[in-house]
Amino acid sequence: MRSLLRCLLPVVFLTACATSPEGRRQLTAPAPLQGFSAVYSEFDMHLQLVTATDAPSCQEALCAADRAFDQRILAIGRRLAWAAFRQHTDLHLRFSRFEFVVADKADPGAASSAAGTVVVYRGVRGLDLDDAALAFVLAREMSHVIAGHHDENVTTSILVAVAAQILLPVLNVGSLFSSSAATTAAASTAATSAATTAVASAASFAGSRVLRAGDRPQQVREAEAIAMKLLAAAGWDGRDVSDQLEALRPALPDEPAWTEELRQSARRIASLMQGPVLPDASRPMGTLGQAGTASAFDLPPPIVIKPY
Repeated sequence: MRSLLRCLLPVVFLTACATSPEGRRQLTAPAPLQGFSAVYSEFDMHLQLVTATDAPSCQEALCAADRAFDQRILAIGRRLAWAAFRQHTDLHLRFSRFEFVVADKADPGAASSAAGTVVVYRGVRGLDLDDAALAFVLAREMSHVIAGHHDENVTTSILVAVAAQILLPVLNVGSLFSSSAATTAAASTAATSAATTAVASAASFAGSRVLRAGDRPQQVREAEAIAMKLLAAAGWDGRDVSDQLEALRPALPDEPAWTEELRQSARRIASLMQGPVLPDASRPMGTLGQAGTASAFDLPPPIVIKPY
């Protein structure tokens, strides 16, 4: 057990605690590993692009529409980047600028990396988004970068990978997969080592994906909150953004997960823009503490307070 604890001790020093812009505690890689975090998240983003379906080559008028869409992305991106670097003054310590790229991918989607690269899939053009809604798509992806979600995901992957490489050999899991008919001790040791490495790699990959998927809903909500503040700083009206997002076309069968996630964001933002729910005026007022009744002390404060 002591040897196991000594092996696990370095894992603790691989992480550091940080606070996101919304006040949430998160694990991040220490300063020496920040460069690795950026490279890893860039690789992860490219992996998403490689596995996405390519868009068909454009023809004549469609090519012109694609170029116009690209120009919109760049114009909106510059406006948001200007606001982001003024809202979050520490960003320049992590990267010098945001980079906006349109990838020729058929389905709507977006991705980003810790180095400030934001990728929008060509399929987003098919959603016919207004500038306000398109700005939200960019701002939400930028907010994942601002909030350090990529660093958090990389740290999770590192922790799981290191734990798998340490724990599985200590627990001798690989011996379960080695051949019982090994003829020599050397062959048996090699088979056990290879099996342990394979199992550790598979376990670390699967484990990191599961943990990151569990963090995703909380990260998306945090990115939404940061995005709305970023949009306001860049001059967009929150209600206009909400209205344009609610105007998304009806859901289609087998809709991509990204589009459904965007619809969920639209619903949450619409609820946020509506403000607090007021009490039902038709319900009779009762005494404090009675079930099913309300008193003057239970009501929300007045929306407008006069200065006299």
